[in-house]
Amino acid sequence: MTRAVDLPWPGGEHAFRLGLNDLRTIQQKTDCGPEFLLHKLKIGQWYADELYEVLRVGLIGAGMNHVEARKLVQNAMERDPLIGFKVPAMEVLSNTLFGPADDPVGEDIPVEPTPEPEKTASGNSAPITD
Repeated sequence: MTRAVDLPWPGGEHAFRLGLNDLRTIQQKTDCGPEFLLHKLKIGQWYADELYEVLRVGLIGAGMNHVEARKLVQNAMERDPLIGFKVPAMEVLSNTLFGPADDPVGEDIPVEPTPEPEKTASGNSAPITD
């Protein structure tokens, strides 16, 4: 799967990661596959528990203790407006589905400048060789 990604969210700045078993946990808790859940979040059809589960399980997947993750997300969601959790939850799911936004596909290939065409004394035609 993907590597952990550090994200700012209303609970602070923490590492989040969703592995295969983490996705299974979220699917069981939300009755949604990851792409469908991401779509629900994008169009504003989410439930608070969906945000809670994505963030809680994402923290656990990145190495946080289960109890600590539950308390951190619970306290933050009781303290701050819920809409502030939507984008971080979307970023956690997007990172899992598509990889980090700053990780381009493929390898960087150095680009060499195009060579200048040879010029002859009378114009731009290439010289004739025998």
